[in-house]
Amino acid sequence: MTASMSRWFVPIVGFVLGILIAAAELGRDASPALAAVSFAIVAAYAVALRLLQSRSDMASLLSGLPRDERWASINLRALSLAAQLVAVVLVVAFLAARFGGGDATPYAWVGAVFAVAYLGGLVWYRSRS
Repeated sequence: MTASMSRWFVPIVGFVLGILIAAAELGRDASPALAAVSFAIVAAYAVALRLLQSRSDMASLLSGLPRDERWASINLRALSLAAQLVAVVLVVAFLAARFGGGDATPYAWVGAVFAVAYLGGLVWYRSRS
């Protein structure tokens, strides 16, 4: 992917997600105004990132275009922290659902996907290094 294409990847994905969210809202019998607001929120985020990419290190990073190795390292550490927090929240939610008598299956599935992705990543990156 070229740099010029990369700059447009996040806005395009944002607009597609906005359209899908608006369609889902309309499919749930929401008002067209609510669907439009849902689309506008996602589209505004995507446009703001695109407009700020060249002026802001953070916007550039959130767009998937870290400025240098330092920002790439910051991104990896932030992703690691987020993944660890998600893992803890999944375990707590699973246990709360089990002890509360609710259905813990969705948490188990998301946790299983998380674990398989993590272990698969370990195997993949180990074999590539």
